[in-house]
Amino acid sequence: MEGIVEELDAQEDAAPEGVEMTEDGGAIIELEGEAEAEVTREFYDNIVDDFDETVLEALSTRLLEHVERDKGSRKDRDKQYAEATKRTGLGKEAPGGANFDGASRVVHPMLMEAVIDFASRSIRELMPPSGPVKMHVPGENVDPERLRRGDRQKRYMNWQCVFQMPELRSEVEQLLTQLPLGGAMYLRLTPDESKRRMRPVPTFVPLDFVSIPSSAANYYTAERQCYWEPVTEDEFEIRVRSGMYRAIESRTSSVPDESESEKAAQKIEGKEVDPLNADGLKQVLEISCYEDLGDDLSGGKPAPYRISIDWPTSKVVAIVRNWEEDDEFFERMQWMVEWIFFPWRGAQGVGLGQAIGSMAGAATGALRALLDSAHIQNIPTMVRLKGANFSGQSKTVNATQIMELEGGVAAVDPDIRKLLMPLPFNAPSETLFKLLGFLTDQGRQTIHVALDKLSEDNKNLPVGTTLALIEEGMKVMSAIHLRMFHSMSYFIRILHRINKMYLEEGELKDDFGEVLATHEDFQGPLDCIPTADPEIFSDVQRIAQAQIVADRATALPQIYNVRATELFLLERAKIPNPQSLLIPEPKPEEMNQVNENVAMALGRPVSAFPMQDHLSHLQVLIDFMMTPFLGQLPIIAPTFMPAALDHMNEHLVLWYANEFYQLTRAALDTSEDGMTLVMRERDSETRAELDKTLAAVSKGVLRRADSLFSESIPMVIQMAQQIIEQFMPKSMPSDPDKRAAIEQKDRSDKEKAQLKREELAQRKEEKVIDLQAEREERQITTQVEFAKLSAKEREVAVHEAEETARKAQEHAARLRELGEKERAEDERAAEQIASDERRNTQDNVTALRVAAAEIKSGEKVAEATGTGSDKNPSGSRPKG
Repeated sequence: MEGIVEELDAQEDAAPEGVEMTEDGGAIIELEGEAEAEVTREFYDNIVDDFDETVLEALSTRLLEHVERDKGSRKDRDKQYAEATKRTGLGKEAPGGANFDGASRVVHPMLMEAVIDFASRSIRELMPPSGPVKMHVPGENVDPERLRRGDRQKRYMNWQCVFQMPELRSEVEQLLTQLPLGGAMYLRLTPDESKRRMRPVPTFVPLDFVSIPSSAANYYTAERQCYWEPVTEDEFEIRVRSGMYRAIESRTSSVPDESESEKAAQKIEGKEVDPLNADGLKQVLEISCYEDLGDDLSGGKPAPYRISIDWPTSKVVAIVRNWEEDDEFFERMQWMVEWIFFPWRGAQGVGLGQAIGSMAGAATGALRALLDSAHIQNIPTMVRLKGANFSGQSKTVNATQIMELEGGVAAVDPDIRKLLMPLPFNAPSETLFKLLGFLTDQGRQTIHVALDKLSEDNKNLPVGTTLALIEEGMKVMSAIHLRMFHSMSYFIRILHRINKMYLEEGELKDDFGEVLATHEDFQGPLDCIPTADPEIFSDVQRIAQAQIVADRATALPQIYNVRATELFLLERAKIPNPQSLLIPEPKPEEMNQVNENVAMALGRPVSAFPMQDHLSHLQVLIDFMMTPFLGQLPIIAPTFMPAALDHMNEHLVLWYANEFYQLTRAALDTSEDGMTLVMRERDSETRAELDKTLAAVSKGVLRRADSLFSESIPMVIQMAQQIIEQFMPKSMPSDPDKRAAIEQKDRSDKEKAQLKREELAQRKEEKVIDLQAEREERQITTQVEFAKLSAKEREVAVHEAEETARKAQEHAARLRELGEKERAEDERAAEQIASDERRNTQDNVTALRVAAAEIKSGEKVAEATGTGSDKNPSGSRPKG
């Protein structure tokens, strides 16, 4: 604050207005407009001191009347909760049973079994070791900065739940064990307003510590929400010193009244209440309600407040505004999350105490009756004949003990069996035993997860059938789990709001100094939800779903990302840090032609890039592929050839696209930037003109492709495919019958091909022999006849011979022509045989794959095979 220095005259009458001179030479200056400094208060501070005591007393009297009426309207609900707690048998006070000495007090574990099962399943899903929060940013085309902010929110809130609030897990587990018994429980989350440490504080609040009006439709819209909080004197004083409560005179001597359910819980806990109340335990009522308190910030109308009342003295100790500072609608902030087991008519749900409490009691009665019957059968109970002369002997006979009795003096017959008679009792009833089993099964079906049947059924059931059985058996559990998911979502929203309101400016660090988030990250929307999957509530279901993905990825590998699928399976199996188990995902780098060939030969990934010289890359690639001592080597080809074909495909396609780009740009006579603008233009007329230009350029591109690739590329591809087929492993099915049939077909195909080759060779050889014999015979005949002729006849014969020679030459030319035709026919036949062999080989490979699939799935695959040159490869013929 800047000041002004003025020199004042020592004479008092010379002092300016507003200045009073003092005897020591100083002056007191009254500043205009600031005669009295106002003390500013935070919006959420305790404002109880702003009200007169009479106003506070009237407010306290009215609210306490309402709260007492609210609590009295739900006394029966407290008794139901207490009854369910007793029926667990943990406190050894379950009602019912016989009253004789030694009568059984055992309790059937039906209710406790359901509680343990529910709590154990729920805590694993709601509170995983890494934290209960995961990022969820709704919408499409989300701003990347919002994604990063959501991730920072997730990291910081998970750190809060696991490290900053270490008691959270135990509080949630207490809630989950009590929820099935009471039907509704509460989890409170508030900032630590005692200023001992600025962090959220989670607190489990049982049903009997909360009261709402009987007319309330649900907890969140109730007119009043009252939390009966137990507070010791020391805690009360700490809150007073921090300003959370105002100071009052309060002496606590008596112990607060306990509810029926609280007494039942203490019985199980083995806790005795201190009658002297040395800790000064008392109750402070925190009431969340709408009140018109004349607060300037409420706009002169009723607004939500949290009003705390000291129960022993009925004095108001705190009034806090309970709406967000910038909320013009004055919506009430919630600080407790309601957890419902089964929703029912009214504000609070029902639990297992109401659902199967009576059945659990019946099962306990049947079990006690069976045990009492067995007990009585083994403990002798007798009657003594009145007047027997050995009175006065009170004996207690223990098991396996021999006790001596004195006989009467006047006894005619000393046989004691004639004076004492054991009472007959019925043995344990078989009907009662069956009834106990029926009651147990019916009670378990209400909540217990039906997984036992799955273990008894066929273990080779299809995954879809298994998943359907799981979901059918878990319908009750899935509905409850979904309610738990929504309650945890509400809890995360409250945690986000606390961070928004109370976190300090700047970076938020963990215990090791790592920056997890900033204060500004919590000023926007909440981009997180619970880690628990609302549709997944057991590991069995999770693994079954993962198996479906694995099966589909195996069946359709061309549309599945293998790495993503494997990562999904590992995450579903809850493998920690699954990324570390996978080979780092390869990222292809731009290489020269030689390095590309080396990488493909070693099985490493390569990729073509748009601006490369694709023709030179193709040339070097083809040279390597066509070299027998490099690309075609048996130790290189199996790895290199498949990758080379894929890489050739990339270069060809990119060359095609680049050629179109260059020719189109030349046709449009534009720069690269101009071409980019044309390609991005969405105007219909411009797009139409561009389409016409591309159509005109297409012929030029195809002509250039024909001149460059028509002679070399097809031949190289065919050669590479043949090499790949040569090195392709052939697997045989494990079924002996199918394997034998396929082997028989393969042998038959080879034999037929060999017979065709031998037949062609034999026919060719026979033709040659016939021509040679005919020629020799004709020569001999000509010589004999020529010797018999005269000179003139010989001259004529020579002339005829020359003519015959000329015709023979013509005939030889025709024979050569026929030979060429036959040779071409033989080559065609040989090519046909090779084609048949390839087709049969492909059929055999397909048959092998089909057979392997049939063996693996146990089902018949609807796919026809064996349709090559041999239509009946098995060699069998249809009957009839």
